[in-house]
Amino acid sequence: MNILAQNLAKNVVTLRKKQGLTQMQLAKISGLTRPSVALIESGSANPTLEVLVKLSQGLSLSVDELLSAPRAECQHIPADEIPLDVRSRKGVTLRKLLPHTIPATEMDDLILDVGGRFTGSPHVEGTKEYFVCIEGSIDIAVLGQVFALKKGDVLTFPGDKPHSYRNRGKTKARGVSVVLFHPHAN
Repeated sequence: MNILAQNLAKNVVTLRKKQGLTQMQLAKISGLTRPSVALIESGSANPTLEVLVKLSQGLSLSVDELLSAPRAECQHIPADEIPLDVRSRKGVTLRKLLPHTIPATEMDDLILDVGGRFTGSPHVEGTKEYFVCIEGSIDIAVLGQVFALKKGDVLTFPGDKPHSYRNRGKTKARGVSVVLFHPHAN
C-alpha cells in the first residue's frame, strides 16, 4: 500500500468516525457508493481526482488535507520550526502565528517599531476582527474613530472596513490580530 493510499484510508476512517457518520451516510453526502467508501478505507483504492474532490467536500476539508499524513491530536511545534509567513516593511513586521490554516480564520502577530504604521486591507463583507495589544500601546483607526489600546486591551471591529494601526508610543508595540471571516466568504 503506498503512502498516499495509507494517509487517505486513515484520514477517511478517522474523520468519518469523528463526524459520527456510517460508511453509507458518508457515501450519500459525497455522492459515492458505499462500496467505494469501503474500498478507500481499506487502503487498496486508487480513486480518481473526481472521487477525491467529492469525498473531501463530503468531509468538509481540502483534497490536500485528505491526502496528508494524519496529524496527532496534540502537536508541540518549537518556535524555530514554525513556518514563517513574514511581511516586513520599515517599522512594521506582520507574521502568521499558526503553522496550519484554520478555515475562515487568520491569526497574525503585528510588531510596530516606534512611529510604525500599518494599513490593514478591508476583508470580505461580514468579517469580524479582534485585536489585543500585548506590548506597548497601539492606536487603531476604524470607522472614523481612533482607539488607543494599551497592554491587555482588546478592540473588536468590522474587519470589512478600512482600518490602520499606529505606534505613537516611545517603545516597540506588539499585538495579535484574529480575523474571523464571514461564514459564507471562502
